[in-house]
Amino acid sequence: MVQATKVFPNAAIGQGYGATETCTSVAMLQPNRKLGTIGSAGELLPGIVAKIVKADLTLAKEGESGELVVTGPSMALEYHGNEAA
Repeated sequence: MVQATKVFPNAAIGQGYGATETCTSVAMLQPNRKLGTIGSAGELLPGIVAKIVKADLTLAKEGESGELVVTGPSMALEYHGNEAA
């Protein structure tokens, strides 16, 4: 990534995260940074709340596995034709 910043000095190089259901990104490289951390999706966008929930619906602690649950103003209200989903 460092080599790419030398070739493209005005580019911001990093990762972000979003899913179809979020209708937009939920995390991205901070605007004041030119180079992201490898493996990081950046910071949550304003208004987005994310947590890791275990199978028993309790919050996971650091290092525990679980499902990513994201909420915020950009979330889809339902799946088309599947209100139960």
